Amino acid sequence: MRTSPVVGDKAWFGPRRLGWGLEPVSSEGWIVVFAFGALSLALRRFSAGSRPLKYLLIGGFLILAALKGTAPGGPAARSDFEARKAAPPAVD
Repeated sequence: MRTSPVVGDKAWFGPRRLGWGLEPVSSEGWIVVFAFGALSLALRRFSAGSRPLKYLLIGGFLILAALKGTAPGGPAARSDFEARKAAPPAVD
């Protein structure tokens, strides 16, 4: 299981505590989620017929979650992720 993001050192999204998938595990992840929600609401309110823009917004969010997240998973994957996060960094 991948416990680090594809891009960068800090994971913004990690395995869920309940169910299967990803959830925000850092402040940056929560900012992305709230920004996506705000942009979705604004897009719905002000541009009703802009389907390509909606798909672009959703695609961007999913790509960002995939690049800045770990492998998706449930409670077992979450405990592995938390153990790795709490471990001291390896010295080369």
